[in-house]
Amino acid sequence: MKNSSQSMEFFVGIDVSELTLDVTAIHTASKSKKYIQVENNDSGLNVLNHWLHDMPGFAHAQTVFCFEHTGMYTRVLLDYLLSQSANVWMESSLQIKKSLGLNRGKNDKIDSCRIAAYAYRFSDRATFVENNSPEILLLKDLLSARNRLKKSLQQISVTIKELTKVDFPQGKEIEALNLHAIRGLKASIEQIEEKIHQVITSDKHLKEVYQLITSIPGVGFILSVKLLVYTKVFTCFDNVRQLACYCGVAPFEYRSGTSVKGKTGVSKFANMDLKATLHLAAISAIQHNVELKKYYERKVEEGKCKMSVINAVRNKLLARIVAVVHRGTPYVQLTNG
Repeated sequence: MKNSSQSMEFFVGIDVSELTLDVTAIHTASKSKKYIQVENNDSGLNVLNHWLHDMPGFAHAQTVFCFEHTGMYTRVLLDYLLSQSANVWMESSLQIKKSLGLNRGKNDKIDSCRIAAYAYRFSDRATFVENNSPEILLLKDLLSARNRLKKSLQQISVTIKELTKVDFPQGKEIEALNLHAIRGLKASIEQIEEKIHQVITSDKHLKEVYQLITSIPGVGFILSVKLLVYTKVFTCFDNVRQLACYCGVAPFEYRSGTSVKGKTGVSKFANMDLKATLHLAAISAIQHNVELKKYYERKVEEGKCKMSVINAVRNKLLARIVAVVHRGTPYVQLTNG
């Protein structure tokens, strides 16, 4: 959600790590800077609160707090700032790095200063965070737990498969020894997925939106849940193009003058987790959805690159998802292909 940051008195950059918060505050009128390092916990936030209020003219409502996405390490800080109705701007580290040009040297204090400078210089780009619902936070944690379990299960399975190829008896013995762990991981994954279903069905709005997007052939359980979490139930993006950019599937032209012309392609600056899940959904749709299967085959026969056609299917899925959510009615298959 966009908010005006033109009349802000302070711009605060915070470098977040597991143990500490390095904080630099820039006063808009005087351009002066102040720095402090505090612990990344409740007691450290109390120190930060007193430090901020010691600055003449400070008020949370007149201050922009900017920091990078660092996963769970930002949770305590984010909860505190949102409880104070502060203006919180969470920006990607790559965006900050690219915007500030060539820099030499790096430490936590310097990083906090650079983040504050970024927020001050590009305040017109500020996108302020809104408070996450407890359901969305829980779904996010459940997805993370599921992802860790899936990776562990894959590592064990791949190791056993590779060993069996070169030494069959030994591979089977290792498989037997790991059987209990494999069954346990699978059971835990099933329990997490069941919990995700419970969270969604217990919230009326989540349930309605989930049912809308899963009415689309090719859009399954995990893709639907990830879209609910990453888009905050489709409140973070104004249109399908913005969502496609975020997923890394929006095509961009590469051209300069008359001599430089590259292939149209997608950007690598994207949510790679969501992109990978969307890719699997597109592959499944091509195999099982009659309309999209015929579309894929027709475009490939025309000489189109297979990956380019798959990317077009990704965009078709996103367009349908956004359409049903905005329309508020389930997807209807109008033709048989």
